[in-house]
Amino acid sequence: MKSRASHSSGMRAGVDGMCALALALVSAVYGNIARIPTGSLRHFLELRVTLLNVIFASGFVLAWISCCSALGLYQRDLHSVGNMLSRAAKACTLIAALLGLYLYLSRTAGPIARIVAIFLVSSLAFETVRLVGERLFGFWMASRDPRVVVIAGSGRKAGIAWRQIRTRHYSSVKLLGFVDDRAVSEMAPDVADRYLGTIDQLDGILLRHVVDELLIALPTKSCYERIKRAIAIAEQVGVEVVYMQDLYVTTRKRRMSDEPQMFTALVPSQELLLTTLTIKRVLDLLGAIGGLLLLAPLFLLTALAIWATSKGPVFFVQERYGYRRRKFRMYKFRSMVANAPELMAQLEERNEAVGPIFKIRKDPRITPLGRILRITSIDELPQLWNVLIGNMSLVGPRPMSIRDVSRFNEATLMRRFSVKPGITGLLQVTGRSDASFAQWIEYDNGYIDDWSLGLDFRILARTIGVVLKRSGAA
Repeated sequence: MKSRASHSSGMRAGVDGMCALALALVSAVYGNIARIPTGSLRHFLELRVTLLNVIFASGFVLAWISCCSALGLYQRDLHSVGNMLSRAAKACTLIAALLGLYLYLSRTAGPIARIVAIFLVSSLAFETVRLVGERLFGFWMASRDPRVVVIAGSGRKAGIAWRQIRTRHYSSVKLLGFVDDRAVSEMAPDVADRYLGTIDQLDGILLRHVVDELLIALPTKSCYERIKRAIAIAEQVGVEVVYMQDLYVTTRKRRMSDEPQMFTALVPSQELLLTTLTIKRVLDLLGAIGGLLLLAPLFLLTALAIWATSKGPVFFVQERYGYRRRKFRMYKFRSMVANAPELMAQLEERNEAVGPIFKIRKDPRITPLGRILRITSIDELPQLWNVLIGNMSLVGPRPMSIRDVSRFNEATLMRRFSVKPGITGLLQVTGRSDASFAQWIEYDNGYIDDWSLGLDFRILARTIGVVLKRSGAA
């Protein structure tokens, strides 16, 4: 699983690169303002764009992203604003020189020096605004949703980590407590007050509490076995492992299927535009926007049909657990009677599912129209809005209700929350409602282990076939 920062750095890099290209174009136009035809928009649009210009534009974006990434401008780290602006000046100067070299070699007619100067000043101003804005926005977001950390260890290194968290990262990191096999009497008072249990009890702690990161603060040589056990438990649950040398100084890079390397610093993230998770998010956005626009007439007809055939709201809104076990409001077209949640308690004894989930094949709460909506999967379409705002992805494990998650009895079940939930997934294109809970979890873990863009495309393609065949729908 990727950390939150690396999850979004590729998208920031892509937007930044496109903005830099736009600044270069504006600089070229403004620098040549006297040479541009006047009189009509048609004359301006008739300006010749060569294949060489298109190729250079693509290379320019990649060069900008590569340069800024190499200088650490996409890392949410602890560098001072002055240090970051100094790096931005270097990046802008290098890319301005590249722009000037291209204009010179392509024998561009016009004031090259003026174009380069305009680009240098405008790009530096843009990067200054971006960096300062991101720093302020990052502080605000971190204070709203701090990372929850458990420290493995209780000695000197753990004490140092705890002091750094409460003095330097108090607004962005929340310490849940410490786990270690030492006696509580041997611990410092401030550590003992926050002692959670032994390493072997870590899985139960991760089951009961929301934890984002396990910080390893144990001596390597003397505590090798304890570290191995702690990492193994965190891996099974999908909790990110962090080491002392990476204590919130760098953006950590970790793919969905990565195994942490013991006792080595995680590689600082220098993601470019075309990273797989960035592409996945771009596809989510395109799919959500396109789907909402194309399906707008169907949304309207469905809403009118629900309103005309049963009392209650058009949409069913329920809190679900999503990425990092954070709660979000999931939207569906209402397919049940308005008081369906209240009626669930009366139907618990009729539950046909084995495990923590609730399912009745012929649920009496479903309305006649609701059965059609479920068979055709139309009831799921409003979740495109959840995809658009970032709560969900087009493909991923299905989001689970608070009722179901509260009945989990194994910490390993929490691993499914290490990725964003999806509208469709492996389960939906293989067994859908016919699958058992054990198969459900097996498919979710299989998706996390084998994730790739190709897998997402195959699932989306198979979802269309499953919906058209109406196989296995609830």
